[in-house]
This record gives sequence, C-alpha cells and structure tokens, in this order.
Amino acid sequence: MLGIANYAMKGPTQALIAIVIFAALSVFLAPFGIIVGALIALVTLRVSVSEGFKTLVWGVLSHVGLTLLLTGSMLGGFLAVAEYMLPVWLMAVVLRQTNSLASALQFAMVLVGVLVVGFHLMVADTSQWWLSLFNQYLAPVLQASQIEYEVERIAQITDHFTMLVAVFMIVLWFSILVVGRWWQSELYYPGRFKTDFYQLALPKSTAYVAIALAVLGLLNASQNSMINDLSSVLIAGLMMQGIAIAHHTVATKEMRTAWLVGLYILLFLVPESMLVLATIGLVDTWVDFRNRWTNKEL
Repeated sequence: MLGIANYAMKGPTQALIAIVIFAALSVFLAPFGIIVGALIALVTLRVSVSEGFKTLVWGVLSHVGLTLLLTGSMLGGFLAVAEYMLPVWLMAVVLRQTNSLASALQFAMVLVGVLVVGFHLMVADTSQWWLSLFNQYLAPVLQASQIEYEVERIAQITDHFTMLVAVFMIVLWFSILVVGRWWQSELYYPGRFKTDFYQLALPKSTAYVAIALAVLGLLNASQNSMINDLSSVLIAGLMMQGIAIAHHTVATKEMRTAWLVGLYILLFLVPESMLVLATIGLVDTWVDFRNRWTNKEL
C-alpha cells in the first residue's frame, strides 16, 4: 500500500490517476474505498487543501459515474462518497490546520453526533425505520435465497442499529485518516506517526459530556433513544484514545506485538470490549497513564 502512496505523490497527474482507478475499483470491491480515502487525506495533508479537494472531486465523479452506468442509479455512489470520501477530506483539513489527530477525531465525533440528532428529529421511531428498511430490501433477498432468520432477533438488532452505524462511521473515517497520516509519515517524516498517535488524547470536555450522557442513559430505560446513540459516539472516540494508550504501553514496556494482535482480535470477536478501552480512555483524561509510565521509565 505504501507503494501506491509513493506513486500518487510523484505529481498531481499520478495522484488523480490513482484516485480514479481505485475509486472505480471500489464500485466492485468496497475495501478499495479505504485506499481512495487515504489518498485523498494524503494529498490534502502533504500538498494542499485545494489539491486534496481536486482528488475528492475526481474520486466522486469516477465512482458515482461508474455506479450510474452499471446500476442506473447514483444512490450507491453517493453513499460511498459519504462513507469514505467527503468526511475523510474534511477530517484531513482539520488535521492539516491543527496538526492534531485528537482534533480530527473530535471533529468526526461532532459530525456524527449532529447526524444522529438530525436522524432522531426526522424519524420518530428509528428502530421501526430500520426494520421497515430491512423488510423492504433485505428480507426478500434472504427469502429468495432460502436463508432462515429470526424475526425477533432482527428486531433486537434494529433497536441498536443507529448506535452501530454511528460507531462504524467514526471508526472507519478515523482509520482511513490514520492510514493517510501514516503514509505521510513513512514517506516524509519517518517515525513521526508513532509519536503523534501515541499522544492521542481527547480534551476533558469530551470526558465530561461522556459522563453526562452516561448518567442520562441510566435515567432513561429506553434502549432505542437519542441519548444512547450519542453515548456510542463518545464511546467510539474514547476507544480510539484507549487504543493509543495500548500501543504506547506495548512500546514503552517493550512488550510483544502479540498483545496488540490479541487486542484487535478481542475487539472483533467481543465488541463489548470496546467499553473497556473507552473506560481506559476516559480515566486517562485525569490520570494520564502515558506520562506516568514514561516518567517511571526515566
């Protein structure tokens, strides 16, 4: 993947060629979208905001145009733009201006929080909305494929689906931005990325809002509520801080990389473990684990 970044940074023409190719490929295989977003972030961070916007425009045109050609609809293309192009470019702009991964992460959290609030204001019953969407589009496909599913289980999932989407968006956007930042570091500032990522720390205001939402969530018995969905936004952001602490700890204590591999496997197999990392990130706001451990090493 670093070779792709190296080719794209040889000049503006190469960057646009890379963007167009991978944006087109992402129509057929969605994971290519990660490369598209990372290239947009890299050009924005390394060259300029305007050049980054040009790559964004070309990525949008190639992806949406090919989607329209193949399906007769631009909807899927615009969903991809919202999934890994436009938000990543906006985050890259914030990162370029502040030189702070935490600021870019906080921006993503605010953006997703606004979307969650807007969604709840527009939709009276979000769970029912997701369920009707499932019944309209996915249920016929599953029935035609003779795949059995439990209706009650689907209803339980839709109760938390807004929360899952909110977490997914923050994790995906920030991960793509991190890839772009890592490319920039490897190509121009070797070792700089680790220093930046290890020090990722959200402001105390984020922790205070997380605590307030947690208290309100305890007072609200409804699982399908705006409070719970907004809490997931804070949990996702604080989890990223917890991951940064884990990476810093492994490096400082000279532990084996297997610890980090195990951590990511645990997150994949047991999503509830993100609460543990989020709690670590929350406590770190006041305890500052990394500086404590670094000082002890000294």
